[in-house]
Amino acid sequence: MFLILPVTYEVESPLSPKKAARKLDHELIEHRPTLNIMSNGRFMRSHRFETCFYGCRTGQFKFQLYHHMAKKRDGGATGFFGKIEQTENGSVIKGSFRKPVYTYVIAVLWTIITLFLSLMLFAVKEKIGALCVLGVFVLGIVIMFWDNKKPLLKAYLDSFSKS
Repeated sequence: MFLILPVTYEVESPLSPKKAARKLDHELIEHRPTLNIMSNGRFMRSHRFETCFYGCRTGQFKFQLYHHMAKKRDGGATGFFGKIEQTENGSVIKGSFRKPVYTYVIAVLWTIITLFLSLMLFAVKEKIGALCVLGVFVLGIVIMFWDNKKPLLKAYLDSFSKS
C-alpha cells in the first residue's frame, strides 16, 4: 500500500519564484506525459541515449518533474508534482512524489483482469492455476510501482537550495 501513496517533500531556495521557474524552464526538457502511450514512447526513443530531467510547467508556478535514464523505457516512473511559493527569503518548492495517472489506470486494469482470471480458475477447481495467476498479479504490481527515481529527483530539487 505504501508504494502507491504520494510522499510530500519541500525545499527552500534563495531564488525568487520567477527565477526558480526560469531555472526549471532552462534545465528541463519540455515534455508533458499523457495517457497517450505513443507520445511517451516517441519521447523515450528520441532521448534514448541520454540521461535527462524532463517535465513541464502546468501553471505560472506549478510544474511536473521526471527523470529519464539512458537506454531505458521509464515512462511510468515516479515524478514530482510541485509548486513554487514566495517566502520572505526567496521561495519554497512544495509538492509530492507520485506516479503519473496512467500508471494507476493500468494498475487498476491489471488488478481487475488478473483477479478475475484467478477467481475463474478457482471456480473451476484449478487452485494451482489460480495461485499462479495471483503470483503474476503480485509481480506485476511490484514492477509497476517499483520506485528508484525519488533519490534522483530529490537531489535535483535540493540543487535549488544551493543556488
